[in-house]
Amino acid sequence: MKALRPVVASALSALALFALSLAPAPSHAASNTVTYAMYGDIKDWDPAVAFSLEVMMLVNVYEPLLWYNPPGSEKQFTPALAESWSVSDDGLTWTFKLREGVSFHDGEPFNAAAAKASIERTRELKQGAYYIWAGVESIEAPDDVTLVIRTGEPQPIDLIASSQYGAYMYSPKAAAQGTEWFNQGNAAGTGPYTVRQWVQGQQLVLEKNPGYWGGWTDANFDRVILKVVTENSTQVQMLKSGEADFISLVPADIVDSLDNEDGISAHAIASWKNSQFLINTQKSPTDNVSFRRALTHLWDYESVVNDIYAGFASVGRGAVPATMWGHDDSIEAPAFDPELARRLLEESGIPESDWKVTMAYIGTSEAYKNAALLFQENARQVGVEVELLPGEWGVIWDRAKNLDTAPNLQSMTWWPTYPTPSDWLIGLFRTEEKTLFNLSHYANPEYDEVLDNAVSLEGSDRDKAIELYGEAQRILMNDAVAIFYADIETRVARRSDIRGLDVNPAYNAVFFHRISRD
Repeated sequence: MKALRPVVASALSALALFALSLAPAPSHAASNTVTYAMYGDIKDWDPAVAFSLEVMMLVNVYEPLLWYNPPGSEKQFTPALAESWSVSDDGLTWTFKLREGVSFHDGEPFNAAAAKASIERTRELKQGAYYIWAGVESIEAPDDVTLVIRTGEPQPIDLIASSQYGAYMYSPKAAAQGTEWFNQGNAAGTGPYTVRQWVQGQQLVLEKNPGYWGGWTDANFDRVILKVVTENSTQVQMLKSGEADFISLVPADIVDSLDNEDGISAHAIASWKNSQFLINTQKSPTDNVSFRRALTHLWDYESVVNDIYAGFASVGRGAVPATMWGHDDSIEAPAFDPELARRLLEESGIPESDWKVTMAYIGTSEAYKNAALLFQENARQVGVEVELLPGEWGVIWDRAKNLDTAPNLQSMTWWPTYPTPSDWLIGLFRTEEKTLFNLSHYANPEYDEVLDNAVSLEGSDRDKAIELYGEAQRILMNDAVAIFYADIETRVARRSDIRGLDVNPAYNAVFFHRISRD
């Protein structure tokens, strides 16, 4: 996930321990308020840095130049802060005509200079999803409504400009105050909602931006409460009682029963998400490739998908989900074969007394917990001791980034920054100077070169790019860098009087301005 992913680590200031506003949030009629139960809190408030659960806040407070439409839509994009755009015949120059009369929440005008500053600062910070702009050579703002982006090689800048991370426009005045200012619970976007209150670890309250350029109707929600609820069962009870309108933790085994409850709608849809346990390639004993391969054969893929996910998933076949273009269809999941695993363990040369690994996962996820318990038992039967380390995402993620405290196996559910296979292949496995999401601590120059070549060709020769992306995926499988076990469906549960919900796999969030209540 971007964690359940995974976010970028910036230490929160001491002030963020308190509410952004200690005064109680104003009362509204219940019909004008919508409540969403999140399994974790905002960690990085800076829109240039945020890279995980923050997307629920980001898409409602900030806006990119374009929004990517759900698959099957008549048009691929919806204009956001750009009203129109074009690309030169050689694919190297993109020109965006920007929306006029838009202001940031702090009153600063949105214009081409502000857009240029947002993108350049995001690139310069080198955190979060900054890499999506790597192919950009220059950005120009010849006038207030024209933004020109030039690339060295053809790049899908329209896709990049619609990314759910790293593509948001924010006030230059706010940016000048730095990441520390953002991390006190501050924001300054152009979106339909402003930040009213943040109580760290408890809730975030968003309120209507009366000057929103997109306008308002009586049906729109004036107030959004994002409540942090880490317990699965508590979220379900909140939904049943009406205390929450949406929940983020929907156990696979109760989707059907929830859907049969009066006043609740629950279902699953195809997504671009997948789940894996990343295997630490730098920490003993998983720094041994034979040992890592053995672990992949101790995973009971079919049982996890059919029993733990209740069929709301398919067996993963490599780093890129089968639903995403560029997935290598030749890749098969390793067979669940304890006998083969035992042979590989013996071939590794590691003494049996050292067949011990640690396995960290998000403790609030029933799927992670049950899958980890099953793996632990399978491993025990061949002599491998697995120590389970459940915990809150932010805590276990920080541990996993530090090689001294990192586990041998780390849970990860990933969704794309924008629709490209490179997002998984770069975000999770490309060599990093400072570890962010490469929690396998994987470093392979051959892999990096193949991947970089694929990325450079994506905008000009997609067939060749797909070929290289396939090669990169096969390298990862051969090096056994993860147990890629499930391409998962998005499970949605909400109060049935909510209307207008259009689930889009490009954004792991709810656009609250677009929904209403009967």
